[in-house]
Amino acid sequence: MSVSQTVMIVEDDAATRRLYRFFLANNGYTVLEAEDGQAALERLADNPCDVIITDMNMPRMGGIEMVRTLREQNSAVHIIMVTAFGTPDTEKMATRAGVNEYLTKPFDFEELENRVKMFFDRQSDSAT
Repeated sequence: MSVSQTVMIVEDDAATRRLYRFFLANNGYTVLEAEDGQAALERLADNPCDVIITDMNMPRMGGIEMVRTLREQNSAVHIIMVTAFGTPDTEKMATRAGVNEYLTKPFDFEELENRVKMFFDRQSDSAT
């Protein structure tokens, strides 16, 4: 696995961030963290990443607003939204904002890690 495989976790719950970081780092990914969308945008200015895993509802700036801002900046970063709101309307809203993938909590962590791995596998395949 290349060092350039960087994932940012955007989650207001510190325990959830630690859990995601633990599993992703143990699978060889470089992990960045932010406690909300605003903090993520600030970190991304100096720390680019390949994948963002974001919650939807957070203080200061939620996931949808952060995604819209990134897409307005023409960011092509791969975004996986994880949220407790599993309604079709919520998923449509997230997709329209520019989310690439949507997972409803609770989910098996292996499912999230598989989605991250599949993204990087597709990147490797297209580079060869």
